[in-house]
Amino acid sequence: MGGDIVYNVFRFSFTLLLCLHLNYIQSQNLTNTTNISITKVWSQEPNGFTYPMYISVPQGNPPLNGFPIAILLHGNGGNGNNTILNFQNTLSCHVLIAPTGYLNSWNICSENSDAPDTEMIEELVTQLQSYSNINPNKIRIIGFSNGAALANNIFIQNNNPGIDIICTAVSQLNEPQYHQNNFWKPTSNTDPSSNNCGYNTQAYPITSRKYLSICNDNDMTIPYYGGSSPVGLNFIHAEEAAYIIAKNNGHLGPKIDSTAGFPLGLPVVFEYAYPTAGVFHIRGNAGHGMNNTQHNYIKDFLNDCSSTTRIETKKPNELIVFPNPTSTMVTIKHAYALPVCLKIYDVLGKLVEEIQTDENEISIDLTKFSNKFYYLKIADNMIKITKI
Repeated sequence: MGGDIVYNVFRFSFTLLLCLHLNYIQSQNLTNTTNISITKVWSQEPNGFTYPMYISVPQGNPPLNGFPIAILLHGNGGNGNNTILNFQNTLSCHVLIAPTGYLNSWNICSENSDAPDTEMIEELVTQLQSYSNINPNKIRIIGFSNGAALANNIFIQNNNPGIDIICTAVSQLNEPQYHQNNFWKPTSNTDPSSNNCGYNTQAYPITSRKYLSICNDNDMTIPYYGGSSPVGLNFIHAEEAAYIIAKNNGHLGPKIDSTAGFPLGLPVVFEYAYPTAGVFHIRGNAGHGMNNTQHNYIKDFLNDCSSTTRIETKKPNELIVFPNPTSTMVTIKHAYALPVCLKIYDVLGKLVEEIQTDENEISIDLTKFSNKFYYLKIADNMIKITKI
């Protein structure tokens, strides 16, 4: 009888202490000095490797549901600290957390690292969701180059619905990740000597995430148009890769034609949007990097603070361009307050002509231009002009 009382008192005390401990953990705020320790063991590191973590929390009180958080994944040879510095101005209203990969790389196929990086990210996300000042349903993954390949692995393999947005920059889907009309993941270790690097287990990405792909058609490292690359992998055409992901997310229509990208910003980039599927692709001309338009697009896509990147479409009668396409003269009619400034840019965003006018109708001779596509900007509207 007395033993039962002692046992029950012990059980009550243990349960109370456990509940108090759990409540303490759940009420903790994530700060710049929080110690997030994730250690993984694999063949290269039998004693374990602890991923360095860098954290940046915005000043001030969090929003009602907590801060959104962006997990930043550096490129090969990079590190978490520099990656946070690159994004602090772009995502000033997000908590930023940037791990550094083993040997400053992420394990995709033939990298120096064979670390279980997707497992690390899974554990990291679960830990982050326990902090009281974090929105557990707004965990975003942003990867650059080698980090973008890891972000695509996370898109394919991770089923935590709290990851609501994936952004990949200068690395689209590679063929190990998607082949035979299906997504794949490694069964165990990646192996560059194996067929498709060991990505031989079919995977089924969840369909609820928004997805942004940023690639450049002059990238000499990751080929925009697909095929072999200096990193030892074959890649899918960047626009086809975005279409594949859109279909996974429920898009039923055709692939957007390559010439139908919507022009945005300066430098000019081209948007290929599958809005019902939440999938967007940006084609730029920034080599193996990102320009200001692409950085601002990420800010707008993640709805960080208040930003407006996309040029709003004006009413049809405010700007009319005809005939378009044309081989000679194009006429512009507008209803903007006079005087106005018309600017014409080439596909690289270079200004080729600027016209100040007090007229509501003006004609421009296209025969003096040598390229096929140009972009007319007037006020806050931009229109594509095609020369045939």
